[in-house]
Amino acid sequence: MDNSFFPLYRKITIFLTLIFLCANACSQSVLANDRLIFAKYPATFTEDPISFVAHGTMMGADGQPVEPDAAFIERAQRFYMADLSAKLNRKTGLRLAENRFMQIQAEISDKTLAQALYIDWLIEAANPVDRANLTNNNAALRHVYLKKYARQKFPDDAIAGISPDIWKRLRDRGIRTNEATSAGGAAYIKECAAAGVPVPPPIFGPGWIFRDEIEKEFISWTSVSDLWEYSSSSPAGVCLALPRSPKGSKEADLLGVICLGTETSKACFWDNPNDKTFTKGVPVDIDQFVGGFDLVANGQGVCSDCHAGENPYVIHPEMSAFSSITSNVYPGSWYQPLVAAMWPQNPGPTGVLSGVSSTGKCDSCHKQGGNGRFPDVSLALPGYCDFVLKNALDKSFPGASPNPGTMPPYGADPADYTAHINRLLQACDNYPSVGEEVPVDVKDDPNLISPPQIIEPLYACASMVSVKGAIYGAKVTLFINGTDVGSLIAHSTVQETFNVPDLVVGDVVETLQDFNGVVSAMSAKAIVKDHQVDFPAGLPAPSMDPTLIYECANNIAVRHVPGAKLTVYSNGGSPVTTGTSTDWTSVWPAIRPFTVGQSFTAEITLCKDQSPLSAAANAVAAPATLSAPAFVPPNIYPGQQLVSLQNLTNGSKTTIGEMGTGDLTSIQVPISWWPDIDIAQPLGRALQSGDQLNARQELCTKGPESETPLVGKCEELPAPKIQQPINGDTWVVVTESVPSARIHIYDANGIEIGDGSGTVITLTRAVMAGEFLTAVQQVGECTGRTGYRIQVGKNRQK
Repeated sequence: MDNSFFPLYRKITIFLTLIFLCANACSQSVLANDRLIFAKYPATFTEDPISFVAHGTMMGADGQPVEPDAAFIERAQRFYMADLSAKLNRKTGLRLAENRFMQIQAEISDKTLAQALYIDWLIEAANPVDRANLTNNNAALRHVYLKKYARQKFPDDAIAGISPDIWKRLRDRGIRTNEATSAGGAAYIKECAAAGVPVPPPIFGPGWIFRDEIEKEFISWTSVSDLWEYSSSSPAGVCLALPRSPKGSKEADLLGVICLGTETSKACFWDNPNDKTFTKGVPVDIDQFVGGFDLVANGQGVCSDCHAGENPYVIHPEMSAFSSITSNVYPGSWYQPLVAAMWPQNPGPTGVLSGVSSTGKCDSCHKQGGNGRFPDVSLALPGYCDFVLKNALDKSFPGASPNPGTMPPYGADPADYTAHINRLLQACDNYPSVGEEVPVDVKDDPNLISPPQIIEPLYACASMVSVKGAIYGAKVTLFINGTDVGSLIAHSTVQETFNVPDLVVGDVVETLQDFNGVVSAMSAKAIVKDHQVDFPAGLPAPSMDPTLIYECANNIAVRHVPGAKLTVYSNGGSPVTTGTSTDWTSVWPAIRPFTVGQSFTAEITLCKDQSPLSAAANAVAAPATLSAPAFVPPNIYPGQQLVSLQNLTNGSKTTIGEMGTGDLTSIQVPISWWPDIDIAQPLGRALQSGDQLNARQELCTKGPESETPLVGKCEELPAPKIQQPINGDTWVVVTESVPSARIHIYDANGIEIGDGSGTVITLTRAVMAGEFLTAVQQVGECTGRTGYRIQVGKNRQK
């Protein structure tokens, strides 16, 4: 080596070594601190200081309203920066974050606004499960700062205090934050109208009806709320407005409006701006409210976090204001919120209660056609869990009268509902996990079959019992007090019904299935009870479900106490009586086909108890045109024995055929969908290569025909989907599968722990937090090559 070069080489080497050591030390110092990205921004809160924001009201960690001052905003921002930094990649993420923060600071001189934008970027980069609420909390703090504490005047075209030019420069440099729908103001109103959602006339004006005053309402129980209702026929739907004000005041400082299209099942949300109040009774146009993107920008609250479930409203039925609503507040299907993309999209309905044995059942009221199903609370709905659900369960909550809290129902023993309540709360506190489709190489355990389940509750004097979850073709046997009372061959996974001697209080009912010589374990025990325990005031009147009944139809459906004898009357007479097993029964009245104006009523009896007569439902004119039925899923597979249909017209006769064979079977159902239609029996075999199905419906007129593709190849059979199980579960809930499929559940070691059909698969053991399960479906002899893999959830650390 040239000696003249050595000193220079040595200096460069030492210099580069120092740079490396310095960089490494700096990096290690940053990486070593799990919560802070910069030491100059220490977190002064130990937990999120904002539990949620709703209607512009900020609630602290203790659930009480917070009026943030400048110091609170600064401390909260420090907490969010530290907490989100800890969720980034420990090396590359933190380095990129530091670079992004310096770029933001170089463009935005206002410290609070710079930190707010940086928090938005951190939310996007870390992508936490509660990102919607964090985005909203940050926006709410920024909005308060801009309105009350910012010292400079911002240009009219500023967005969140930042000029469009600066926004563009930052985005050109790769600084992108949470993106939401751009629809706000008039554009959002137009979008709602196009989606079949009613756009209301001025609130408090003509068309709106005052229902009643509400004291101690959930979100602001120190205020007085008024409930206003607007009903629309074109498009079909309803709007509810809830102005809130201090007692004795006419100035509404909180005023939310939710409109639902009952035919399109879509809902829109508006709120009064944070800095506006409206005088109750003085008409105010909807364009004076904040909606769509403006809700996000202003930090008004994550509407769909609390307003989740079957319908978009949080209704307290024991309050007179809500009981006086005359409009239909339930959509035709699970409602879809028209809200920002990062907000919760009303996940669900949940199936977490399906496998839980409980004396009192929350889903006996919260069901489709009743008070509405629960959302999937395991998928990050903190507002719904912590505020709506937990307050509804809280008997010390200073809310509704006469019964503080709203669940369980008034007069019921809360202890009977403990199992269901605990399961909902456990799901709320779960860390959510998203499953993925993966290739599988697993082997079926030839000696394992999961048992079916008894459909509860069972009441004394009932003479029918139904089971669910049987494998197609299995021999299902029912036992009462250990005695075999009958067997049948299953042709439905949804419901198979046994006629039994009248049940007696204390009877123990169980079931098992035998498939190809493999016998399952016995099902969980179902205990028969006295209906008066659940209905101390006597049997409630049944109700027509659905109430939409068309001329030319032949059957109706009734919702009622399970196991009761059901009698249906046509035009006040011509009674028809039938036994029942579950809480919903399809009945063929004596006078049919129906004519316009024909009236239907019903009553039930159980033991010596008789219910009042139901409200009447009348047949209306049938639609002029019918749509084509839809197969769900649209593809069919070799070995398939059952199909499911949607897009039906209530009461229509639907015929299913095979293209090369002709018509196979027909159904007449009073609702718009029907699962598990048996096609294998009339066809004489399961589906095979070359088969193709069609379906058509008719009422007063005939509708068009729909067709499936040809039977697919076995290797095309997709993975089923299951809901995320939670630590300790002894079942899984199936959310997507091919009708008649057997669902195999495997643990991480490839050991099969479940094998059954339907929506609930009983497992051979309890699952453990953090372990992975894989679901694979089998149709006939065809087993999928991919499975759905998901991690068992665990409870959040409090």
